[in-house]
Amino acid sequence: MAILARSCSAILITLLGLWCIPSAATAAEKTLEADLLIVGGTESGCAAAVQAARMGIERIVLVNDIEWLGGQFSAEALGAIDENRAHDYNGEVPIPRSGLFREVIDAIERKNKELYGSARPGNTRVITTCQPKLANQIFGELLQPYEATGQIRRISNLRPKSVGVEENRVVNVLFEPTTGGSESLQVNAKLTIDASDWGDVIKLSGAAYDFGLDARAEYGEPRAQESPDPKTDVNPITWCMILVEQENEATIPEPAGYDERNFHGMWSWIDDKFNYTTRRLVDGKALTDRQQPDIILINNPPIDYPLDTLPANVAAALEKTEAGAATKPIVDLTPAQREIIFQDARLRTLQYLYYLQQKYPLFRKLALSDEFGTPDKLPPKPYVRESLRLEALHMIKEQEVLGEGSQSNYAQTMFEDGVFSWQFELDFHPTARRWMTPDGPEGPWEATFRGKRRFGVGGTGRAIFPMRSFVPVEFDGLLGAQKNLGYTSIVSSSCRLHDQSTAAGQACGAIAAVSLQQEVEPRQIWFDQQLLAKVWNGLLPEKDAAPVAIWPFGDVDPYDTGFVAIQQLAARRLLPLGPADVDFQPEAAADEKWMNDVVAKIRAKGYECAAPANSAKLTRRDAAIALWKEIASQPTPVTQRKSANDADGDGIPDARDALPFTPGENSWR
Repeated sequence: MAILARSCSAILITLLGLWCIPSAATAAEKTLEADLLIVGGTESGCAAAVQAARMGIERIVLVNDIEWLGGQFSAEALGAIDENRAHDYNGEVPIPRSGLFREVIDAIERKNKELYGSARPGNTRVITTCQPKLANQIFGELLQPYEATGQIRRISNLRPKSVGVEENRVVNVLFEPTTGGSESLQVNAKLTIDASDWGDVIKLSGAAYDFGLDARAEYGEPRAQESPDPKTDVNPITWCMILVEQENEATIPEPAGYDERNFHGMWSWIDDKFNYTTRRLVDGKALTDRQQPDIILINNPPIDYPLDTLPANVAAALEKTEAGAATKPIVDLTPAQREIIFQDARLRTLQYLYYLQQKYPLFRKLALSDEFGTPDKLPPKPYVRESLRLEALHMIKEQEVLGEGSQSNYAQTMFEDGVFSWQFELDFHPTARRWMTPDGPEGPWEATFRGKRRFGVGGTGRAIFPMRSFVPVEFDGLLGAQKNLGYTSIVSSSCRLHDQSTAAGQACGAIAAVSLQQEVEPRQIWFDQQLLAKVWNGLLPEKDAAPVAIWPFGDVDPYDTGFVAIQQLAARRLLPLGPADVDFQPEAAADEKWMNDVVAKIRAKGYECAAPANSAKLTRRDAAIALWKEIASQPTPVTQRKSANDADGDGIPDARDALPFTPGENSWR
């Protein structure tokens, strides 16, 4: 699917002349009216905008605090694409790439093929790699058709200053410039999506959120520690760097405050080879048909920057701005205060580059890429692994996403309002700062682990993300996206990668579109099976786009002719599945037992359905297509409630029930 393909709705908007305002906008306009406001040009923000546009939303305003688009892919310099991974990682993904993530990755690999003669030129530990500047270009191309029609209006270099709220409903956001000047812009919108780095709209609105550790007593998570302290303990930020091979030496001057003891501790085993190959973006020496320098990404623990406690100079600078600022969670700091931390994180990265160049000859011919246009040649943003956590209608817990019986199986709780699927390790980079000498905060430090918050301590099963976890528990007119979602800190460590954040944004855009078109609040959708079906329909287009893997089958590609039908049936729980049935087996025969089981489930849900003619000769793929064709035009049946506040009669009120239509909290027992 070409990434520049225009939706029919976008073309109609051009023909009708609806809201045809030029895409380039300035803060001098003072006020804009929008159907949908999206804050943040992250991968989630871009995906939300495109999905809403494809579903026909007419006036979408996307406000970004910088020019770069694509978040982790680009501005954060994560050019080695992290994505869903099973516990027995073998270089493949457990769930086929799907949705807008698939479209972006396909575009990246096409561009790589043009540039390097190889779609996957990194020869490294991940599957696909991409220079950040190329990812920025591709996200721009993703938005371009809808910007050209005026359906999406993108405005850069503005950040939220305040949020207008009326009766617990977000009605507008006031933005201030990030690059100087005094002109502000207010966007009045029917619905706002917070896809920012740090959840600033959520925070400024007064909506409830959490940050840092969750005590075990709060959610009963197996890996949670007893105490919720320190609340500043989160997955660290990292200021990544992109290095390009040079013909001559390109060593940098000694950075301010350099102390090589910073790099002599527990991470000193990370040598030149590991740094060079682990996240290499382009292996020029492996390209036999052209001359191409190596390009590498450095994103390793020596430059992880914990946020639990801060070096003395950083803490002192923060305290000058506000008493107590040095002990606040980063989400509660102002942009100016965060910048104090960011400058030290950038310096740490430059110090590490200097250390590598002094120690290893291999690194003396590597220079910082100039693609970002920043004075220090580092990317404009840090890699943000963990933001605030929206207090949502449902908070996803560790025990809900663990595999039923095995990490290879489906998760224990397969939410009935699922909108995308994922699987990954419960993965914390070092969250604690350890002082390495008696000088304490005034001396060298290293990033280390706290408790069970560490690499590779187990992982999820094949899980699905519920719509409820985008929706604030009390506020209307607002949805969370990017990493501002309704999950615990432990779950956030497994659902934060490129594909997952893109899928979260795409799902959020679909929820927003249904909310606006049906004139209902998002909180009204998840429990209304007919409205929820409209969200699924938006995420599972029959043509012109890559559909989303809502259910995590491992063996059906989104461009398979049966994918949409199979996903529609699975999302509605119309297929006979056990926790280990992670493959659909589309080529297998639709034998009599399987067919009878499917038809029985379809009828039990309230659809009218008969087995397809000649079903004994059909594959499961063909049977799924025929069955979905038969029921697709029928009204979505509504499950009869057992009581007003407990639909399944299991004694768990719907407001607290992970599975409101299935007794208990485990999908399999």
